[in-house]
Amino acid sequence: MTLPAHLSSHRAQGLRENEAVVQWEIGTASNFVYGILDRESLEAALVDTHKGILDVATEIARAGYRLASLLLTHTHWDHIGGLEDLLRAYPGMQVAVHADDIHRLKGGLRAHPGLKLIQDREILRVGKLEVEALHTPGHSAGELCYFLRRPAPGYLFTGDTVFIRDCGRTDLETGSTAQLYESLQKLKKLPPETVILPGHHYKPDCASTLEIEMRESPPFLCQSVSELENLP
Repeated sequence: MTLPAHLSSHRAQGLRENEAVVQWEIGTASNFVYGILDRESLEAALVDTHKGILDVATEIARAGYRLASLLLTHTHWDHIGGLEDLLRAYPGMQVAVHADDIHRLKGGLRAHPGLKLIQDREILRVGKLEVEALHTPGHSAGELCYFLRRPAPGYLFTGDTVFIRDCGRTDLETGSTAQLYESLQKLKKLPPETVILPGHHYKPDCASTLEIEMRESPPFLCQSVSELENLP
């Protein structure tokens, strides 16, 4: 299984014509942020944010898309940087977040009228595209992955649940190795050709596939919680 060409580089390619999923690397923590673009309705969503996100939003708008929503994988500082700036520029934007992660948002952000608390398996729409929210706690209690089943081959935005050949740490507030192990088992049930799109650029690659990760990633190969706990 091969990756889409614009995601197979060692450098995020930014906006690419005729692609429904695009990737940027911004900020000081090697963060990836993503755009989901529906070419039919010209509606767009962002997955996560960081300082510098307005440059990404401007690029999307200049391409003719209406930026309607932000899908937060979780609310650690490096995934919500620039959120206040983004909402000032796009006050009507909907912000998706799990209830178990809302406590890190400042009071004003928690009062944003477009804030939407997301449940496991809930379907979100970006124009005519459907995105399924998967609750995958472990790195953070309210961690979400977002699964865009179509267009093929399918894309999974994993935040800090899954990195390429690695997974998120569990020693931070509300983290749990046992929950992360169960989250990995849940993700194993997705189609093997699914493109894995992590929240950080920690390996040379910018993307992977579930098939590759299940074959080569130490966390995915673990057969128990204790094995996952004992990984270096």
